[in-house]
Amino acid sequence: MAPARPVEAISKPREKSTDTVYLALREQILSNALRPGTQMLEQELVQWFGVSRTPVREALIRLQNERLVQIIPRHGMRVRNVSLTDIEEVFQVQTSLEATAAAAVAARKPGVKEFRPLEKACTDMDRALEKDDRDAWAAAHDAFYARLVELSGNPRLMQIVGECVDHVRRVRELTLRLIAPDASQAQTLRKVIEALRQSDAEAAQALCRDNRLLNLQTQVEALQRYRILDV
Repeated sequence: MAPARPVEAISKPREKSTDTVYLALREQILSNALRPGTQMLEQELVQWFGVSRTPVREALIRLQNERLVQIIPRHGMRVRNVSLTDIEEVFQVQTSLEATAAAAVAARKPGVKEFRPLEKACTDMDRALEKDDRDAWAAAHDAFYARLVELSGNPRLMQIVGECVDHVRRVRELTLRLIAPDASQAQTLRKVIEALRQSDAEAAQALCRDNRLLNLQTQVEALQRYRILDV
């Protein structure tokens, strides 16, 4: 009788297949390549990825635990609508941490050169608005906050905010064509820069929170209007 293979040798290929299916489907959902309400049969996913049913089923369970899909017995899966609770929870964490980053930046008084990426982001937002380039506007807006968090010098803060941004991306992509960019947002972010220059942590935090609250309100209204929001 041949010796039994180690458990790791048996499970590793399947784990790799599961991870591949999970990561690919997750990216398709978060980028809205698979939009809310999309349904796919299990067999379609098996053929799509060229794997057996087991990795597909395991990947779907992981995605269901993240509230990204709903598994429908004998009918595969359906991409879930965006959850109001999920949006509010992620925005709450993201907003709090970005405000914390703003306070840290104000406290350490960065040099002139360190503010340039923030200023460039605001300029890029204005230019994108003039061209009605919503993708560029959103990218510049994201770049401002990414740089702000980076300036905090806190790697853990950067990691957690990055995870929040990953989830919020789905909402942003869904609403990008539904909401016209707001010129006042670049003005608000310029006020954040000025508050940071003045080492006014309280003002910088308040402005960041106000800006994110405006983002949340406008996006939720759009999602409700087009009925792609679960409550």
